[in-house]
Amino acid sequence: MIEPIGRAAAAYGLHRAPLAQPAPAASLATPPTTAAAGSAPAETAASAESSFGAFLDRQVSQAVETLNEGERMSVAAVAGKAGTHEVVRSVLAAEMTVQTVVSIRDRMVQAYQDVMRMAI
Repeated sequence: MIEPIGRAAAAYGLHRAPLAQPAPAASLATPPTTAAAGSAPAETAASAESSFGAFLDRQVSQAVETLNEGERMSVAAVAGKAGTHEVVRSVLAAEMTVQTVVSIRDRMVQAYQDVMRMAI
């Protein structure tokens, strides 16, 4: 199951500019600031869009890295180079990441379907 996700993530990475650094977990607790109060609404919308895009890029990169780490630890375990605790921790983190990504996808599909059902 992880292999198709890895291929999709790799394809995503080929079409995106690489990020300098993934965001630390602490940065997720505080939302990024937008343009100063009193600025034009178009500037605020553009700033919000770019900050959301940057946030989404960081999260996708972190998810891909978590999945890759789980795969690396699994291979290391087969080779006898990793302990059981590290392997279980990495695989469970990868599993939680997959569940989160699937949940987000399901919610996005549901929102799209709700919008398509709206009467105009």
